[in-house]
Amino acid sequence: MKNLSIFIFAFALCMIISDVEGRRTTILIRNGLAYKKWLKVHCASGDDDMGVHYLKPGSPKDYDFSFDDSIMRNTLFWCTLSKGPDYKVSKRFDAYVQNSGKPHGGSYNYVAKDDGIYHSNLVEFKLTKVYSWN
Repeated sequence: MKNLSIFIFAFALCMIISDVEGRRTTILIRNGLAYKKWLKVHCASGDDDMGVHYLKPGSPKDYDFSFDDSIMRNTLFWCTLSKGPDYKVSKRFDAYVQNSGKPHGGSYNYVAKDDGIYHSNLVEFKLTKVYSWN
């Protein structure tokens, strides 16, 4: 009976690890602000600080980073986007929350516009406003 319990535990652990491995998640942020407005981006989780990045206006370069979900199923990345003089207008939001009921991996795309922050999952390729600036 003890061997069966060890086998079931090891099998369950392998299933959890195989479910998480190989499916990297990417967060992509784009500056869609009007003419000559810079965007300040700072993303972090409980374990990782991605640092502060500045996106030029009209730049074709986006900011993105990829990561693997936690085996404990508690991955959370939040981002603060800031704009305006001295970056006083900002919005902090949960950019990714791991959900064991939904498949992980893929791309979470955000575009900062003058009236708020928009999201697209690249499946429908439709931007949806999800946050307004403070």
